Amino acid sequence: MRAFLRFFDAAFGRYAATSALATATDFALAYCLHVLEASAALATFVGCVGGGGVAFALSRRWTFQAGSARALPQLLRFLFVWATSALLNSTGVPALLPWVGSFAAAWAFVRAAVYLGWNYPLSRWFVFANEKAAAQLNAR
Repeated sequence: MRAFLRFFDAAFGRYAATSALATATDFALAYCLHVLEASAALATFVGCVGGGGVAFALSRRWTFQAGSARALPQLLRFLFVWATSALLNSTGVPALLPWVGSFAAAWAFVRAAVYLGWNYPLSRWFVFANEKAAAQLNAR
């Protein structure tokens, strides 16, 4: 139960708001490109790039309040999580599209699954982890 509560702490609420803004950026770009007849994979990937920029900036300063830590290591970890997220989204949307029939529905389902199963946990406990808290845990 404690692990469940730690997953849905105050940072989760801030991450939800940050993600909503990043996702709106992501979807606007992806949908516009799709309407302009870009492939579903390319549209999704470009949307992820725009949304990723918004997500990193807000997550570092506000969501996880990790602005005092060194930015470069965070950025490198973020790029790893972002790149794998973009890959999961860019392959998941076109894979689901034939069964769902709607780009928006396929996009929303895949984004939600990747968000809860990959992006938040890794952002919280890997990318923007509190280094002092991690050191204290290792000392115990």
